[in-house]
This record gives sequence, C-alpha cells and structure tokens, in this order.
Amino acid sequence: MKVRYLIKFSKEDSIKFISHLDLMRTIQKIIRRADLPVEYSKGFNPHMSLSLAQPLSVGMSSKGEYMDLVLVEELNEEFIKEKLNESAPMTIRIIEVTKVIQLTEKKVPPSMAIIDRANYSMKLPVEDGKAAEKALTAILEKPSWVTIKKSKKGEREIDIRPLIKEIKYWLKDDYLVMNCTLACGSREHLSPDLLSTYIKNNCEGFNGERFTYIERNELYADKNGNFVPLYKYV
Repeated sequence: MKVRYLIKFSKEDSIKFISHLDLMRTIQKIIRRADLPVEYSKGFNPHMSLSLAQPLSVGMSSKGEYMDLVLVEELNEEFIKEKLNESAPMTIRIIEVTKVIQLTEKKVPPSMAIIDRANYSMKLPVEDGKAAEKALTAILEKPSWVTIKKSKKGEREIDIRPLIKEIKYWLKDDYLVMNCTLACGSREHLSPDLLSTYIKNNCEGFNGERFTYIERNELYADKNGNFVPLYKYV
C-alpha cells in the first residue's frame, strides 16, 4: 500500500550555500540511511518518489521547507520523524511529518501545486537606518513597483508591488529587519532576493554591498479562503 507523507524540515547554517541538486542528494542519503521503505520509479534508472515543494535560492536558510515522500507501507509519523532526524546532519532538522489523507476520490495534489504564499524574515544592511526606514515607508505608498525579472526564458518587466501581501519592518543594529509574506507558487511568484534588490536599489540609506540575510519561515496554501501552513492543508 502506497502512502504519501508531507514532511516539513529546516535547513540552516552552512547547508544554505549548497545547490538545490546537492540538497536533493543530501536528502536522498538521509532517507537511505534511515532505511525507510521508499517507493522507487520503474525503469533502468529508478528514482525515489520524492519532491521538494519550492526550491530556495543558494544562500537562504529556512524553517519552513517541505517535501513529498511516498512509502510502500504505512508507518507512524513520529517514527518517520525520529528515523530521519537520527540520520540527518545538524544543519537539517525534520519538524513535522504528516500523512496525506485522501478524503475524496480526487487525488490530493503535490505540495508544489498548492503553494500560494510564503513568509520570510530578512535583514537588509543599512548605512543610515533612519533614512532607509523613511524611504521604505514612502515607497510603500506607491501602487506600482516595476522592475526587471530574469529567468531562463529571458528578461521581462513586472510589477512586484501587488505580490507583496504583507510587510512589517523595524530597525535593529545595522539592519532594517523585515517580515514579509509574498506571493509564491505556480500562479504568481515573487522571490525575496528580487524584493530586497529592488528595495536597496530604490531606497536611500541601504548598503548594497553587504550580504542580505534571508530566511523562509513558512509556506502557505489557500484552504477555503484561509491561508494555512502546508502541513495543515493536507
């Protein structure tokens, strides 16, 4: 009997600097060491039935990463969590394991297909904190933030202001700290690094040379008009 699990995990410290492909390889090693009964694809080069919900850019940490994992038999959720944490490096921690329950004949879509929003914490370095805070307050009054978005398909002009769903900010030491909820997923998407770059390029008082710290806190899905963490959606 195949059983799908939604697994929430964190990635911190040095592992935030590895590529998405290397992160996938690391997770596969963790699962193999945990000796879980994973489903594999058929054919000459079988792959684990494993997928990540929403890849992060290199250099970003996260407390709210998700993966879908299919096992060939049902196991206790706490048992899966313990086995994976025993096999994982300290830079990856399993936070929550949730069995995906199919209540109707309609198949529950994979996590990457249900994401609508993401919440981030960001620390933008400043040279003049008061000036940076004042400039950000002023620019947030503008209804449109037009910028260039680069992708594999090329460059295109987009308005990112409607993609900022919520934003709070305050000064701390040499940083302007932000907590923001952004559009995320296949329907509309705003990456936090594009947002931080736009702010630093269009507001005075920021230091564009220093590293911007970005951490993802959670991924959300729309459940009957309410945005809930992915593990509460399934």
